[in-house]
Amino acid sequence: MIRAALLVGLLSISYGRRQKLSDDMRLDYDLHKNGWGGSCPCANESLCQPVQVHHEKEVFGFNAQHINTTDWVHLDMDQVTTVAWRYDAQMMCVLHQHNIRVIAGAPGMNLTLLGTNSTAMTEYVANVIEMVKNLYIDGVTFDYESPMAADAPEREYYVQVVANTTAALHKAVSGSQTSVCVAWSPFGIDGRWYDIKGLADASDLLYMMVYDTRSQVFEQCVAAPNAALPLAENGIQKYLSLGISPKKLILGLPWYGFDYPCLPGTKPDDDVCFIPFSPFRGVQCSDAAGRGLGFRLIMPMLPNSTTGRRFSPDLSTAYFNYVDANGTVHQLWYDDADTLKAKYELCNKYNLRGTGPFTYADLDYSTPESTAQAQTMWDALKVFTEAP
Repeated sequence: MIRAALLVGLLSISYGRRQKLSDDMRLDYDLHKNGWGGSCPCANESLCQPVQVHHEKEVFGFNAQHINTTDWVHLDMDQVTTVAWRYDAQMMCVLHQHNIRVIAGAPGMNLTLLGTNSTAMTEYVANVIEMVKNLYIDGVTFDYESPMAADAPEREYYVQVVANTTAALHKAVSGSQTSVCVAWSPFGIDGRWYDIKGLADASDLLYMMVYDTRSQVFEQCVAAPNAALPLAENGIQKYLSLGISPKKLILGLPWYGFDYPCLPGTKPDDDVCFIPFSPFRGVQCSDAAGRGLGFRLIMPMLPNSTTGRRFSPDLSTAYFNYVDANGTVHQLWYDDADTLKAKYELCNKYNLRGTGPFTYADLDYSTPESTAQAQTMWDALKVFTEAP
């Protein structure tokens, strides 16, 4: 029986903490319970073949929430090219019909073991190949986020794992894709001194996670954007400075925001919200003071805000204040269609391979109003997908 370690722990509860709570947290999910493995689940068996189309522009995003629902039917099939972290046989059949790749989270790994034991490395890669073939999917994405020193041997071990997996996957599954999730900047974010150039060379794509960027705050401890425009551009420039091809870079952006409780004394219409200290990896202030909320949850809160929608043009991010049932003032920073357009333009400016959200599932289609709001998010992507 094939089992895969799927990286979906706590996603429906807390976005920013999905790795920070526990880098070893995994949902050990029995794939056979969802009808995976065995014979092709598609009425047309050709749809169990991996996607062969090369997409010049990638819309690569995650859809790990609400595993037992059919939210995926609302994906914009004309724009999406890759769906990660979602395991649904019917979804795979439909997405393959539209030449959309479906990829799994790479199984959890002990880098020290894999880097020093050739048998363990061989078995790991073989298990990945077996998983991809038995699920009739198109590849894997690596999302390792543990700290790593700049001189740690695990730097090279990680590159070896990705390189060996990519080479074997390309050989065994035509059209397959291997990607690596990386921080918004390549230089030691949260203590992650990975060999980024090596990982880029070893994989097909790097997914830049330009979100949770307030994981370690070295300035004033205040509420601020999840993905500020200048920071996103700075991250792109740093990746390119390493000699990484822009055609390997996916600009990952949040379809969720952060809700911060302000310190006592904050007025409901104040523009600055000082937040409590909440240490993370040795730094006193972090976004752990807040909670991640999807776009689908944020929009219903806006009409009850004390400020209405405010907008920072320099940061290209929206925000508003509200007062909770206990009388605490909160400030919520988030992205919507208008704020994201400027960030999607970065893909055109730097000729990046693509962009895509964390997560597709953060849109609501339950009412005409929420469906219209969701459509604005899909339309905003056309700034990139329809650009010449």
